[in-house]
Amino acid sequence: MEERVTQIISQIAASHSQLGRILETHRHVSTQMAAIAGDLPDSHPEFAGLDMLQKRALQLTKNVTTYLNSLAELEEAMAMQTELVMKEIHVTDEE
Repeated sequence: MEERVTQIISQIAASHSQLGRILETHRHVSTQMAAIAGDLPDSHPEFAGLDMLQKRALQLTKNVTTYLNSLAELEEAMAMQTELVMKEIHVTDEE
């Protein structure tokens, strides 16, 4: 039984590692977009009009929000999986 729990923990760790890599990629994209937004002039920007500026700002906001939601989902998934493993370990200890 302990071997099974160890295998489950190993698989969960691999899953968390892959999720972390995905989030790292999202972080780089969001960071680069935020840097671009920070470089925009504060007055009289020369874009293809106000509509384009609004679309780009909305896209940046969506990307940052998506990244933050991904972090929250990762935290929740890790907590749920850790809870299941801890329950299994507790049951194994009682036997």
